[in-house]
Amino acid sequence: MVKQYKSVTEFTKNILGDTEAKEIADAINKKRISKQLFAMRCKAGLTQAELARKASISQGKVSKLEMAEDKNISIGDLVTFCSAIGMQLEIGFTDQRLTRTDKIKLLYFKLRNMLEELRMMAKGDPEMEEGVAKFTAEAFFNIIIGLFDCLEKAKVKKEKAPEPMLVSEPIDKDNIENLGKTQQAELCK
Repeated sequence: MVKQYKSVTEFTKNILGDTEAKEIADAINKKRISKQLFAMRCKAGLTQAELARKASISQGKVSKLEMAEDKNISIGDLVTFCSAIGMQLEIGFTDQRLTRTDKIKLLYFKLRNMLEELRMMAKGDPEMEEGVAKFTAEAFFNIIIGLFDCLEKAKVKKEKAPEPMLVSEPIDKDNIENLGKTQQAELCK
């Protein structure tokens, strides 16, 4: 039977051992931003040369950014890269002690505040107010549908136990025929 691994880290640990696997994981973690830049360029459908032309930088610079360790990428590089693919760079600070559930709650409050800001921007303009109201309703609907989907996936699925089969005596051909006649008689009642 072929062994399946849950992650590349698990695979490398199995093949190389803990120390070498940790070194590889550390090297990968040092390039999280550059991996993201590569993915964003691919999603934009651009080659390195095309992105370089749009960003007014060399193709070699794009290649270096996509291979660089995070500590060697400047904010200016990120702004240039993002601008060339029609994206905006946002920088945020989050308490490292926050749990994932705390981060989800934080996102909820950010979303709520953004919707409130949108409503305030539209205040006094009936056409914009109507547009914001429709958008808010649409956002509400999409969020609820998404949350219901998450809720369904989060439910613990219990396996249904097979019903026990009780046999009181060995069954032979005569017993089977009698059993069939008894069941037919009960159904006809």
